[in-house]
Amino acid sequence: MYKTAEIVVVGSEFFSRDKRDTNSIYLTEELEKRGIRVLSKSVVADDLEELTRVVKQGLSAVDLVISTGGLGPTEDDRTREAAARAVGAKLEYQAPIEEELKRRFSRRGRTMSENNLRQAYVPAGCSILANETGTAPGFHCRFRGASFVALPGPPREMQAMFGQFLESVAEELPTETQVVVRRTLRVSGLGESDMDRRISEFYKDLTNPEVTINFSPHDLEIHITAKAESTEAAEELIQPLVTAFRERLDGFLFSEHDRSLAEVVVEQLRDCGSTLALAESVTGGQVAHSLCSVAGASEVFLGSLVTYTNGCKRALLGVKESTLEAKSAVSEEVALEMVEGLRERTGAQICLSCTGYAGPGGGTEECPVGTVFVGFSTPERTTVRRISLPGSRNLIRSRATQAMLFLLFRYLRKKKESERPPSLSS
Repeated sequence: MYKTAEIVVVGSEFFSRDKRDTNSIYLTEELEKRGIRVLSKSVVADDLEELTRVVKQGLSAVDLVISTGGLGPTEDDRTREAAARAVGAKLEYQAPIEEELKRRFSRRGRTMSENNLRQAYVPAGCSILANETGTAPGFHCRFRGASFVALPGPPREMQAMFGQFLESVAEELPTETQVVVRRTLRVSGLGESDMDRRISEFYKDLTNPEVTINFSPHDLEIHITAKAESTEAAEELIQPLVTAFRERLDGFLFSEHDRSLAEVVVEQLRDCGSTLALAESVTGGQVAHSLCSVAGASEVFLGSLVTYTNGCKRALLGVKESTLEAKSAVSEEVALEMVEGLRERTGAQICLSCTGYAGPGGGTEECPVGTVFVGFSTPERTTVRRISLPGSRNLIRSRATQAMLFLLFRYLRKKKESERPPSLSS
């Protein structure tokens, strides 16, 4: 019976900043739903020796090792050979795989190149897992009481094949499974240590639910994981923590269900019946991009003017040349004129502007790199806030985007609270 598992993500591309692994997240959730605990995950380059070592080590430590990727037709696809070495088997040619590959290429009106035949070799004694949506078949090997499963890298192919594998070993899955429920809370405007100081007393001695904190450049995530006989029972374990965290993090906790700050702000704007417009300089349109990624944003978001140069600030927002010369583009005065010009031109009920130094060049002794001025105009008043942000150029721009969204969140939250009718006393 499978009780523990390890996931091996294969591919040198996963060491670059542009490639993200989502397969292991999917597999972990699906395995834990079935009572199989994932103990570790490895990301391994397309290196035969290292991949062999990781698979062999995994088979000696857990009941089930699952790899994703490395099953294609090219020379750097090494999963088949690594698995064969790890279990002490030879690669064996499978004629049915070649026939199926040729049929697939024929249906597409293409001629199959010779290197695709690499996919027809699997470790001897393994069960073949058919790929209904791609070309690379997977396989399932047993070795000294443990199992190794090789799945393709494309998520759609991987998920379909994983379901096929689960069906084939249904009798070996845990029969008395515990449901695993995760809740992700999101916090902004606090540092990690300050947040933990506020809430650690509620979770430091707990094992079920388990609480972990994840720091990102934009916000903080609180992951609460509970195991129980049913989803309802797990939720009952989680809810007291959510209630306690909500009270201790009042004003900073913006989502209790893993929603982005942009999603929350769009919903708040809709609830308040307010419209929003932006004038972005240092963020270069990132705030607008975040909002437009949310379905239904057009109901509340009128648009954004990306006025990156002084010329655009003058022409599109009416910023005075005299202000730019006397105070510079990165100043409280320019942020103010930007937001006032935006309000005049759009008629939006809420307007935000931003101007700042993202670096690495620019900045002054008075306003170093990381200085951002945010103009904020509401029906009640117009103000400018100065914020100082650490990090690289892209981090400063990203953090400025989050800061503007958080400013909106706090304002709209107070606005909604002020509109609530007073409670009746007994």
